[in-house]
Amino acid sequence: MQRAIQPTVKQASLKSVLARVPGWAKLRTLKTKPLGGLTNRNYLVSTARSGKFVLRISRPNVELLGIDRKAELAALTAAAEIGIGPEVVHFLLPEGHLVTRYISGKPWPVETYRQPANLRQVVKTVKRVHELPAFPGAFSPFRRVESYADLVKAAGIPFPEDFDEFLEKMRKVEARQQADDSTWLKPCHNDLYSMNMLADGEIRLLDWEFAGMGDLYFDLAELVYSYDNIGPLDFELEEFLLECYFRTVKKSHRTRLRDMEFMVNLFSAMWGLVNHAQVIQGSLPKAKGFDYLEFAQSIFNGPLQILLPDDSTQRRLFDGMEVLG
Repeated sequence: MQRAIQPTVKQASLKSVLARVPGWAKLRTLKTKPLGGLTNRNYLVSTARSGKFVLRISRPNVELLGIDRKAELAALTAAAEIGIGPEVVHFLLPEGHLVTRYISGKPWPVETYRQPANLRQVVKTVKRVHELPAFPGAFSPFRRVESYADLVKAAGIPFPEDFDEFLEKMRKVEARQQADDSTWLKPCHNDLYSMNMLADGEIRLLDWEFAGMGDLYFDLAELVYSYDNIGPLDFELEEFLLECYFRTVKKSHRTRLRDMEFMVNLFSAMWGLVNHAQVIQGSLPKAKGFDYLEFAQSIFNGPLQILLPDDSTQRRLFDGMEVLG
């Protein structure tokens, strides 16, 4: 049974949300500054006595993306307790509006991120996520792709011509995952793109909306494509990433990582397509300076074409060079 995208639901105003945050309604010195964001609206909130905070105003219909706000809160709280996520100050249900303590760090430029010592620090942080107690939510890129495809189809948005080939590859990837008898199911962040990683001496992870029990290789694959507008890590750094995580790298590690690189890109493309469908149907405003359909098409026509072959001579492109897998 296909689910239809819901009609437009008005997003809460900044003023109305501020009024609901305990202690903020009567503050005269409270200042706000927009911070941007695609899924939600985010603001830097400055107070005279209590310091700075980040307010996230959740957009309506996030359940269409598979987002569970209570599961997100549990994961974020666990991450904050060990110092790798921002401190949760307030969480307003049922919408999931969120107030966190402001972190002064910034995302690294790609050149800084790709320095081995820094990449090692990032991998170490992600491994700490994987060592946390089990999260209440679950994240399967396979089920998310299927769910998004149902929504896109219901909205009448066309799929790329080779979409069936992508789904066939996805089924093979899932079969290999299920045949893997290692302990790959871990608490995962599942959204490790560059803007969600702040460096302030330590690595702090933002945006836990997709956090849940998932495949550790999905998180590692996102580190490969963390700067997706620039391209993946080269072969040597990808191998180094695996060494940082596993110490001794096996062929199975490479296979599973490459499989999840395909899924990271397929999931991202479908995320773009389902958001485009919501824009077309009026349930989501257009994003300023960002085109969801263009984003999806760039992945369908780029990384997914490179990662689609599924045999022993599979090739990937790194920095303009072909490397045998």
